[in-house]
Amino acid sequence: MLARDGLERREIARGKNGTYTALSATPMSPETNALIETYGLPLQLVLAMFGMGATLSVRDFLQVARHPVGLALGLALQLLLVPALALTIVHTVGLSKGWAVGLLLVAVVPGGTVSNLLTFIGRGDAALSVTVTAVTTVVAVFSIPLFLPVLTGGVDVALPTARIVRDILLFLLTPLVVGMLVFRFLTQHAQTISKWSIRGSLALVGLITVGALSSGRIDVLGYGFGPPLVIIAFGTTLALVTPQLCRLLGRYDEDTVALSVEVVARNIGIALLMVRFFFPGEEAQAHILYTCLFYGGASIFFALPILIRHRLGRGAVLLRRPYPRAANATQ
Repeated sequence: MLARDGLERREIARGKNGTYTALSATPMSPETNALIETYGLPLQLVLAMFGMGATLSVRDFLQVARHPVGLALGLALQLLLVPALALTIVHTVGLSKGWAVGLLLVAVVPGGTVSNLLTFIGRGDAALSVTVTAVTTVVAVFSIPLFLPVLTGGVDVALPTARIVRDILLFLLTPLVVGMLVFRFLTQHAQTISKWSIRGSLALVGLITVGALSSGRIDVLGYGFGPPLVIIAFGTTLALVTPQLCRLLGRYDEDTVALSVEVVARNIGIALLMVRFFFPGEEAQAHILYTCLFYGGASIFFALPILIRHRLGRGAVLLRRPYPRAANATQ
């Protein structure tokens, strides 16, 4: 079991805030790290959703509704493919509770706002990317409380469903709507507001990551190579399988880039917000945190190959010919 990998090399003590921290001296105290997580996690998520909302209008959703195939495929990939792959890995490898919940938590959260930026850089369909991100985020209000207890059925964990729904509504849906209002009434400034909001969100994620590492809540070397290899296998499989499925279903390369990056780049902010619900004060909580942070840092590398291939004109699908959308083609 991965939960036991390297544990004999670690000494753990319960901190005042109820979490476990390493006994060795660290640059950041547990109290400081707890303060960053308490206020930084919700704030970074609000900034990310507000920034995304400031790029959207009701017209964007209506446009996708007229050509819903791309959106429908994006929803199917997010709600079916990603959790199914995570569940398969959990049972195949035999992950213990902390690692299993961590991987499943990464799988059930929607795509993150960084996927929109990466899609734009890779010359994919940015409008489709933004819309899929927005719609799957709204759907997450219902899908996370519904799917996560089912997927973690073999794990002894009681989810505060009402609180999860409340937090998702408060930190996801509300700032998204407010951002859309900014786009509607402050159109000239919306792009700048969006850019700085997303930058602020990414900066907070970096701060949270540094805090978790320096406070001793996760021990990168102490867990060995097992957890990183499992997480890398999960992300790499998503990056290889998704483009092939998109091509099989007749999607153009622009759509394939958008949907593949959307699947690979998860909204780790939501996952981090929810970490506190699982096994508070136990070593398993550190495993969940490790999984979320490691995947968040590695996700851009999973997406890079398809972005580079498409920018170079080699097609979005590995070992397949380019399939660009014609100028007069529909969605």
